[in-house]
Amino acid sequence: MTNSRRPNTVAVALYINAAILAVILLVLVSGNRLGIAPAAFGQAAPPQQIPIAGGTGVYVMPVQLHPSVWGCMIMDTQQKTLSIYEYRAGQQSLELIASRDFEYDSQLKNFNTDPAWSDIKKMVQQQDDAPK
Repeated sequence: MTNSRRPNTVAVALYINAAILAVILLVLVSGNRLGIAPAAFGQAAPPQQIPIAGGTGVYVMPVQLHPSVWGCMIMDTQQKTLSIYEYRAGQQSLELIASRDFEYDSQLKNFNTDPAWSDIKKMVQQQDDAPK
């Protein structure tokens, strides 16, 4: 009877697995001195080339104009304009309904507000002066 020695497939798989793990360990320990690992390991991401929402100073936001009417608002911070568009579903169109330059709007200190900030200040002072 001939005794042919056949390799144990489990043992071969374990040796291959150990060899792969040794190579991975060698690459990680070498710190890319071997030139095997890509340069991206541990490096900071490059600055983003494509600006994200509002990165160029233009913001687009969905807006509900009425209970069943939607549209979008576009704010351009460089031009200091705000524009409102209404989506007309029946016509499948987007219609400009309002546009405004807001450069000077934000310079107003107290417009169409009730109570005024000065009244609030007086109430806070009266509250602080009241006996406790």
